[in-house]
Amino acid sequence: MRAGDLIGRRVRDATGRDLGAIREIRAEAVPRADGLPELVVRGVIVGRTRVRLFGYQRHDQRGPAPLVALIRRLHRHSRYVAWEDVDLSGPEVRVRRPFAELAPLERT
Repeated sequence: MRAGDLIGRRVRDATGRDLGAIREIRAEAVPRADGLPELVVRGVIVGRTRVRLFGYQRHDQRGPAPLVALIRRLHRHSRYVAWEDVDLSGPEVRVRRPFAELAPLERT
């Protein structure tokens, strides 16, 4: 599966709540047996806003305070979903957990 097949797909949680769409994919480079790196998907960011994060969800990110505050406010309902909780078997992406159990972005 390609990243373009995921970005923008609608997402619902375990209770059927609309979480918006997949906005970002979180991956990590891990070494393969031959020593070359391989990207492994660890999770996705889901949310309703189309405004990009630009890394401002992280507390160590520096930038103009009003911009940081605005982006964090726009993404206050966005959530991180671990890859093992993502179900891609249907036309909509399903999350195996309810919204209340998903990590807010400040903690990812």
